[in-house]
Amino acid sequence: MAYIIFLFLKGFSLFINLLPEGVALWLGRQLGRVVFRLDWIHRKVALENLHIAFGEEKPEKELFGIARRTFENLGMVAVEFFRIPGMDTETYKKKVEMEGVEEALKVLDKKKGALLLLGHFGNWELMALMSKVIEKPILVIAKSIKQKRIDQWITRIRKMVGLELIPPKNATPKVIKALSQNEVVGILFDQRGKRSRGVWADFFGRKVPTTSGLAVMAIKSGAPVLPVFMIRNGFQKHRLIVKEPLELIHTGDLRKDVEANTQLFNDILESIIRQYPDQWFWVHRRWERKKRVHHR
Repeated sequence: MAYIIFLFLKGFSLFINLLPEGVALWLGRQLGRVVFRLDWIHRKVALENLHIAFGEEKPEKELFGIARRTFENLGMVAVEFFRIPGMDTETYKKKVEMEGVEEALKVLDKKKGALLLLGHFGNWELMALMSKVIEKPILVIAKSIKQKRIDQWITRIRKMVGLELIPPKNATPKVIKALSQNEVVGILFDQRGKRSRGVWADFFGRKVPTTSGLAVMAIKSGAPVLPVFMIRNGFQKHRLIVKEPLELIHTGDLRKDVEANTQLFNDILESIIRQYPDQWFWVHRRWERKKRVHHR
């Protein structure tokens, strides 16, 4: 079955790259709409998440619309990802409006590297091509895909644009070493952390298990943390936003500092999601189910 899925994705990729970009994106959006109607499991997850985040702020019709547009965006993300190998730097610069990149590069003058606070937002895969713009590879902690052939293929595409992937297991010492060599490391921060090791931090008014890794790495290395988001800006355009380095909390108490900075990172994510709610990855169970809600 895994091999059949692999062949299907390869065929889909070939077909998508034969089409004009506008047609391919239109097809991706329609695919997202179809999946929204048929995939009731992930549609239910998205709507449950939206009710947790905005249930008291937005009417049901608006939440349903956000969920549908989320799936449409994911369809376009898939199409754009498979077209990445054919995108050169000049094409990328025409397609993506960049804000704050030049200023952000100045943090590397301190020779402590840089940590990028990332999320599954807009088309997060296109952020990888930022490595070509800054002419410096970007290291990213990423889980492997269970299907080996698909994982190798996806990994090859990511490496083509300048990403270096670090497996999550024992990632911290590898990241600390990379930062000491003035490298740039991206951390996708918006997935649910492990209950046993994560920090319980507020996210849209509810405690959620959140990975503490980014805070630990930042405190131990002294590297600046820059929030980076890719916003879909119309049909064929994007906006890459690199914000100024965050002012981290340093009190000398490692445990409290990790908790406080992890909360800071969650607050940054929540603020950008509130601005562009239909561009986040609502299909992931970020919150605990009711029967397992954490009490402090």
